[in-house]
Amino acid sequence: MALIFVFSATAIFASAERFAEALIQLGKATGLDEFLLVQWLAPLASEAPEVAIACILTLRGDAQAGMGAMVSSKVNQWTLLVGTLPLVYSISAGAPLALHLDARQVEEMLLTAAQSLFAVGILANLRISLVEVAGLFVLFTAQLVYPDTYVRYGFCAAYFVLGVITMLRRWRDLPVLFREGLLPDRH
Repeated sequence: MALIFVFSATAIFASAERFAEALIQLGKATGLDEFLLVQWLAPLASEAPEVAIACILTLRGDAQAGMGAMVSSKVNQWTLLVGTLPLVYSISAGAPLALHLDARQVEEMLLTAAQSLFAVGILANLRISLVEVAGLFVLFTAQLVYPDTYVRYGFCAAYFVLGVITMLRRWRDLPVLFREGLLPDRH
């Protein structure tokens, strides 16, 4: 396991900056928004194995394991990865420093947080319907089409309102969700 981790870390360290720079150059050459290329294409490439595993598990009839893989990936992103950024920044600066976000990054963090609230509300009953999937997909796709800041803050508000409404509708499911998430598996 340690060798796999070291190999993976070395491969990522050797290629990450070149990959990001290539995405920026691609954006400049094609007129595509460089921020969106780096924000969406790079994670899509890095998360493709997780998505593939979730799809394979689901196609094999184990949708619960597939959803578990996707949820654990999201939890990993919001805890380990996002939490590590200020630490790495401070180490590179040689002193404890706050990681300052620009306006676009704040917008993206709010959008992702509001989207996550809505997703937790949807998953509170440990099921997801086609209507809920369609709602998430339509909102997510639409937010990519409309890059205007005010429109994207509107999407933040929509996700937040839908998340609160969904949580309120499923408030009875929340204790079970938290209990199941906190207690060890008894199987």
